[in-house]
Amino acid sequence: MKKIFNQIKLVSVRFDIVINCTLLVAILIFMTGVNNTLFAQQSAFPIERLHTDWLYQDIGLNIADCFVSSDNNETETKLLNKVFSDIEKLGLNEAETEQFQSFKSRFNQLTESKLSGKEPQWKSLYLDTANLRRIKRLNILPQRTPQLVYTKHCILGGSHYAYTENVTDAQMPEKGAHNRDWRVGAALCLLKINADGTTTSEVLHETKTGIIRDPDISYDGKNILFSMRQNVDSDDFHIYEYNIDTKNIKQLTHGTGFADIEPCCLPDGNIIFASTRCTQIVDCWWTEVSNLYLIDKEGRFMRRIGFDQVHTNYPTTTEDGRILYTRWDYNDRGQLFPQPLFQMNYDGTAQTEFYGNNSWFPTTILHARMIPGSQKVVAIASGHHTRQRGKLILIDRNKGTQEAEGVQLIAPKQETKSVQIDQYGQGGDQFQYPYPIDENHFLVTYQPEGFKNNNFKPPFGVYLTDIDGNRELLAFDPSISSCQQIPLVKRNVPTLRASAVDYTKETGQYYVQDIYEGPGLKGVERGTVKAIRIVALEFRAAGIRPGNYNRGPGGSADISTPIAIDNGSWDVKRVIGNVPVEKDGSAYFEVPARTPVFFQMLDEKGKVIQTMRSWSTLQPGELFSCIGCHENKNETPFNKDRETPVSKLALRSAPKKPVPFIATDRGFSFTLDVQPILNKYCISCHNGEEQKLADGSSKTPFSLLEKPYEPKPKERFHRAGRNFSEAYINLVKNGRPNEIVNWLNVQSIPPMILPCTPDSPVSSSNHYTGSAKSKLISMLETGHNDVKLSPREIEILSCWIDLAVPYCGSYTESNTWNDDQKAEYAYYLNKRNRMENIDKENIKKLLEFKKTSILPDVSLFRTPDIGGINVKKDFKKSFLEKIKEQK
Repeated sequence: MKKIFNQIKLVSVRFDIVINCTLLVAILIFMTGVNNTLFAQQSAFPIERLHTDWLYQDIGLNIADCFVSSDNNETETKLLNKVFSDIEKLGLNEAETEQFQSFKSRFNQLTESKLSGKEPQWKSLYLDTANLRRIKRLNILPQRTPQLVYTKHCILGGSHYAYTENVTDAQMPEKGAHNRDWRVGAALCLLKINADGTTTSEVLHETKTGIIRDPDISYDGKNILFSMRQNVDSDDFHIYEYNIDTKNIKQLTHGTGFADIEPCCLPDGNIIFASTRCTQIVDCWWTEVSNLYLIDKEGRFMRRIGFDQVHTNYPTTTEDGRILYTRWDYNDRGQLFPQPLFQMNYDGTAQTEFYGNNSWFPTTILHARMIPGSQKVVAIASGHHTRQRGKLILIDRNKGTQEAEGVQLIAPKQETKSVQIDQYGQGGDQFQYPYPIDENHFLVTYQPEGFKNNNFKPPFGVYLTDIDGNRELLAFDPSISSCQQIPLVKRNVPTLRASAVDYTKETGQYYVQDIYEGPGLKGVERGTVKAIRIVALEFRAAGIRPGNYNRGPGGSADISTPIAIDNGSWDVKRVIGNVPVEKDGSAYFEVPARTPVFFQMLDEKGKVIQTMRSWSTLQPGELFSCIGCHENKNETPFNKDRETPVSKLALRSAPKKPVPFIATDRGFSFTLDVQPILNKYCISCHNGEEQKLADGSSKTPFSLLEKPYEPKPKERFHRAGRNFSEAYINLVKNGRPNEIVNWLNVQSIPPMILPCTPDSPVSSSNHYTGSAKSKLISMLETGHNDVKLSPREIEILSCWIDLAVPYCGSYTESNTWNDDQKAEYAYYLNKRNRMENIDKENIKKLLEFKKTSILPDVSLFRTPDIGGINVKKDFKKSFLEKIKEQK
């Protein structure tokens, strides 16, 4: 075999592009009869791929001119000088110095003899010298991380970075037309790194019909968590555990129709993972959503801890016990750019921004891990409509938390500009899944050539790189990506903190020290904010086509199952009520736990001054505090009120309960909340009928009737699947904010917008605009044709505008769906409700365990098959039969 391999190497002295490397390996396998798995067990990479990568580093991607010249040795001289310089920077011991000097002597002999570059002595010297450099570069690994676990699978992602679940009953399967690299066949592998620079790989588990992904190592280094689906037709991703000593595999999560991915071991022995069990789809497409869940190490007590609009991805732990994760975030703003980095405690409390939640840049922060002994983070800067790949970055929050303030492109270090690019970082060399060894060394998944036209060849490999981009190949398979590397080592367990979660409670509490502190209310005079409106968000279970379409400074999008006109609210909004803000700017109040909420700052008339275009979620019993409105998170709290040095006014009494002013058991509904006011005061004139005036002329006031609006040619309202009323359409002017009803366009910009003040523009992408800038409200306040509304009625109309003009209070209200569409939505809603009931039962079991210390049998926590393609087919059939019977 060695003889055959050497003969093939001689054929390829030019070190052509990697396609040649792939061909060589294929020839080798064919000639020797060695299968791919066995080959991977013997060596972690083909030697040609290593040599090719050395040349890429030393001369660039155009390596065709290496070792071929018959006229000179300029290219070869340049190569050797580069390697010599690298070695000298790394430093040498006595034995290495002697070897290094012998290489230099050989180099001098070649240059003095003016031997041409094609002569084999040049290539031999280059390989010997580069190998010494490799040994020096890898010195850091055998002592710290002598073994790595990694996976082999296709490149994850489809039409979007987060779409990797592809559940069996998906509305929009990501395999096929939307994913050109959806391939089965995968392996969980163990990589050993030797002191001589060689690496060997062993396959721990493989599947030829499914996919293995997302390995993580237990703190004691004895178990490997991973996600696997055994086939792509009838099985979904679930969490498994591989025991290093026994080689046994245990399945921890169950249930068809759910994807459980990206598991992460927690310091308290629990496991956090992303899952589609929330049964939601993204607002701007028809793809299932993953939120964060917890289980214990056996799979017990599964419960949801993230209640987020769309995807939350890739949780990882820090040395102090926090969790970092990516959260796609777009409440009342454009969906393209805010994919920031968030953090939480390992019990789900203290969910808050870590970096970039008010930024155009980075478009998406992926695969983040905190660097040991540091508060810095290494991550991937990626795009929105991309796969999970991009550029390697270092994040330092001490330098800032938005745009490029605290972001540095590395490997190599280079200028880092704050840019607005949807598909950011997709050109040139590509990175994935960084794992920091220290501030200067990182294990990465890497591909040096870059990809063209989504042709993912050659695939990714596993490398060690330093901050300047000096790297060494550790694992590579020419047929499929080697990726998701993680050291197989024992780690120190962070000091455990008592959990702040109390599942016997149904609420949590917020405390704001001074609402005027921070840029959120910049320029607002103290005392202006009288109350905070608390609004809960409710998310769609499925996408019913067709949908609406919005556009604005933040981007544009289709809207699945829309509940408003084009540029109206993304989601159903349930107004919980108002709480007071004290004279010193403090507030202390209660909200429902396990519920995504956002806040609006109100003036004395109930008009919004500033709105939160994100959301926050508390765990049961949690107290969350902040200094002000988007204050600098790097600053410590302070007390500027000398008259109350001990406590702020809000803390002198119990937390306030929200005071409701409309129904709190449903979302805000134009039909139920606004139309009754119009019926009472307006439709006697505004009925769309011609009216004779005293002077003999006539006019036809626009209609404010609740009868369905008939779309005119080229109007798109029929695409929404809603019976929008004439009153609604005439007020919102075909879905565009206008001087009569001037709401905040939901395609507003990601960065912080300025509050609404008397001097702020009527319409601006940089300021909040709402009821305070709408003529409808000012006209009714001053009186219109002897019409006089009550303060409460004015508040309801103002609230409607400030909620971005929702029409529906639920996703099924006022629909024009056909029977099949009704069955479709009912299936996913039923699936969601059943999973929510399981969640509640699991929490009851957890409380009972805490009371008795008796662990329930793990079999009690296996989710029944409440989803999947066959369950969906049977449900819809039964649903449609019932509709037919009712008719």
